[in-house]
Amino acid sequence: PKNKKIKHIDELPEDLTVELPEHLVEYIISTYLPIQYVLQNHVVSKTFREAAIRSRDLDFGRIYSRRRSQSEVVHIIEEIFNQHKGSEINRFVLILNHIGVEDKVLSWVKTCLSKNIQELTLNFSKSKKVMDLSVDFSAIETLTVLNLRWCKFEIPNNTPKGLRLLRTLALMKSNVTPEMIDAIFSNCIHLETLELTRCITHGVLSINAHNHKKFKELVLYCMPNRLQIILDAPTLECYKYEGFVRILDFSKVDALKEAKLHYIQNYNWRYYDSSNMVLANMVAYTGVHVLSTTNIFLEAFKERYIEGEMRSPIFKFLNLKEFSILFKAPNLCTLYHISEFLKRSPKVEKVLIDIKEFTFEPGMLWIIHQMSYMESSNCEFNSIKEVTIDGYKNHWHELDIVEFFCRHAKSLKKLKLIIPKNVKKRARGLDYARLDYLKSRFTGVIVEV
Repeated sequence: PKNKKIKHIDELPEDLTVELPEHLVEYIISTYLPIQYVLQNHVVSKTFREAAIRSRDLDFGRIYSRRRSQSEVVHIIEEIFNQHKGSEINRFVLILNHIGVEDKVLSWVKTCLSKNIQELTLNFSKSKKVMDLSVDFSAIETLTVLNLRWCKFEIPNNTPKGLRLLRTLALMKSNVTPEMIDAIFSNCIHLETLELTRCITHGVLSINAHNHKKFKELVLYCMPNRLQIILDAPTLECYKYEGFVRILDFSKVDALKEAKLHYIQNYNWRYYDSSNMVLANMVAYTGVHVLSTTNIFLEAFKERYIEGEMRSPIFKFLNLKEFSILFKAPNLCTLYHISEFLKRSPKVEKVLIDIKEFTFEPGMLWIIHQMSYMESSNCEFNSIKEVTIDGYKNHWHELDIVEFFCRHAKSLKKLKLIIPKNVKKRARGLDYARLDYLKSRFTGVIVEV
């Protein structure tokens, strides 16, 4: 009835499409569904077999399969672009070996540019050769997301003519200069995420986002020639880094909540102790809520001689709720280092210990000093509720860690042990006797294997 007002979605008719004309249903499906669903409808439905292709979401990221060769994939994409009748293409995702089909790729990109493309992802890493499309991406005015992997990106004269609406910029294997970075942040006032992976850059990486109100995430992966990072970004919330430990200047970062620090060992510096540099950067991460890192970070939490006496790090992580640690060899860390870090994190609720590619081999330092210290200390963790050990192989020190959390984490509800699927990585059979003892002793903890 006309006088009845619908106040909840449950009051709507079960099938709204019965009231729509067939040509309108066809238009909606062919225009607003992603291309993979449109192609499925073309195959299984006689009604849509002859329907025009107007899809605005051309995501070909999953078009590869065991049954399709490179030539078949190129043919399918070419046919879709030839038949596309829509006036707009909002999204184009292409993962392809571009060698031999450069002209076709250029034609597809130009078609997208003529139809107001907003999100563009080009990944040519399959070829292991950077492609130069001869397209000035910095002049595209409609883009909100630009993701270029193994694809050349330049800004002529460091003066972009477009990218005013850009929110996400991800570059891989591009030549990044200080002038380019300055041009990006001067022009892209809506930028939220910047990702640089294996890009060519030298010396100091300085990012000035002081006047940006939306810049939230910075991702820097595998750029070994970068010596220092200076960041002026008051609104930055997430920082992800993979590579050698480098000096940071985050003094003008106020809102950081999440940090992923995948530190790797620099074997070229034989006598260099990276923990000194880790400690020098530590203050930048003391306020985060989520921290994911490697054992290089944890190794910094050890006593050392300072001005003639043994001292421990004084840093505290008062806001930390989730902590994830990845162990990789060579590694001197033991349960002692894990405990010392958690003592400085009074609000941690979830702990993940990843040892899939690592087996603990504690030496004499643990047996003589650290183990006795651990036994004599009366530490308690009142906030830890969940612990996961990923890569559990029933090593005796892994069982020490299991027992430690059962004893000292007073709020622990769940302790999960994930065993490697590869049988060769299992050091020995499960010690069910000790596990059963822990289960019987700490009945409030669910131990999953």
